[in-house]
Amino acid sequence: MGHYLLAWLGLALSVPALAAEVEGSVRFNTKLGESPPAGQTIVVYLTGFRQTPLPETPVISQKNKTFVPNLRVIVAGQSVQFTNDDPVVHNVFSTSSARAFDLGKPGPQQTREISFPTPGLVDVYCNIHEAMFANVLVLPNRAFALVDGRGRFVIRDVPPGRYPLHAWGRNLEPFETEVTVGEAKGPPVELVLSPRAFNPAHLDKFGRPYRARAGYAPQ
Repeated sequence: MGHYLLAWLGLALSVPALAAEVEGSVRFNTKLGESPPAGQTIVVYLTGFRQTPLPETPVISQKNKTFVPNLRVIVAGQSVQFTNDDPVVHNVFSTSSARAFDLGKPGPQQTREISFPTPGLVDVYCNIHEAMFANVLVLPNRAFALVDGRGRFVIRDVPPGRYPLHAWGRNLEPFETEVTVGEAKGPPVELVLSPRAFNPAHLDKFGRPYRARAGYAPQ
């Protein structure tokens, strides 16, 4: 998961920030019998230029043996704080090429912080509890928006130009098109997205199946 994010994410050019918008909506192509993803977070974003990271340090909590939220979208250079809000020990690790790390075993109410300098999709897991997973989507700029409950989005403060536009969701096929952003507001764009089955299976931080470990019990 994440291998399809394109290498140019880290090769974008810096440009000055101006105030233009990309507005649009999404719908789903279900001609092959797939069901539209229900209650899924979908991110629409632009690439092709760089901006400075946001000043915030967002938090991902480990609560009820779940990462909450299970998706954070940040700008390259930002950090994320992982907080253990459970009464048990957890782990936080990733083997993703964009950011591989292992934050050890934070106990209850302990936190760990990790920076993400390189754009890309980072898969995050717990080496103790196999069912726990999250994603950190690291982008080269602040030109992104979450799709709302009506299937709409608005990306603000975009410099004029022609850029690749992407949509990402865990249960969606990769999507890419191009948009031209002018100083005047352009017409809304409609993205037609295709559902796909998400397979949460993964290996532990040593590259082994969880179930092959001595004393393993599903958690």
